[in-house]
Amino acid sequence: MNNFTDALKQRNLEELRKHPKADLHNHFVLGGSRSFLYQATDKRIEPITHPMSSMDEMEAWSQKYIGQYFNSTEMRKLLIKAAFQQAKEDGVTVLEIGEDVWGLGEFFNNDIDELVDAFTSAQKEIAPDIELRLQIGLSRHCPIDYLEDCLSHFWGHKEFYSIDLYGDELAQSIANFIPIYDKAAENGLVLKAHVGEWGTAKDIITAVELLHLNEVQHGIAAVQDENVIEYLIENNIRLNITPSS
Repeated sequence: MNNFTDALKQRNLEELRKHPKADLHNHFVLGGSRSFLYQATDKRIEPITHPMSSMDEMEAWSQKYIGQYFNSTEMRKLLIKAAFQQAKEDGVTVLEIGEDVWGLGEFFNNDIDELVDAFTSAQKEIAPDIELRLQIGLSRHCPIDYLEDCLSHFWGHKEFYSIDLYGDELAQSIANFIPIYDKAAENGLVLKAHVGEWGTAKDIITAVELLHLNEVQHGIAAVQDENVIEYLIENNIRLNITPSS
């Protein structure tokens, strides 16, 4: 552990890659190997060179370099392979990753088996030693009835390990997602959500209590309030963030 910490302080990427690690907050489409994709498509994806100030800025970058070029079933599956390639290079031994519910109809013909196979086959081909934990993804700006309709295809499929809510944290009240998360709990899923990324420390507690979250993605705003940090410790709620955040 000390070697890992020292490598973080020294910003020594190669040393960090030598240590086995879990990636429990992978953004799939944005988490792939750029060199792998370049070799496969001859398309260069330029790295982000500065901290982004908003979700809109991140979305603009994504659309410029990824969305318009990888918006097909074949290319979506290539992005999945690229994510496993990057995880393998980074020394990841547990990878939690999945598709947004809208992607089932967009790329996989509303066929859950085809979606699951896209991930499991990529794992076997690229990184068979990595433990795959399949995740169900929800975009926060989508209407609840639309998400519930999409999710009807996912419920009852034991291949999925967790559920995550992401996107514009301010798009709509977290309380709107209570019915979905109650259903996810009934299905035995680990409950996660992006919160405290753009919002406040208080928003983290609200989300944890309303959705009965097991884990929080980001939650960086917790540093604004010592009481929130104590709450997370007392309730054993992990924040899945990069160690250097």
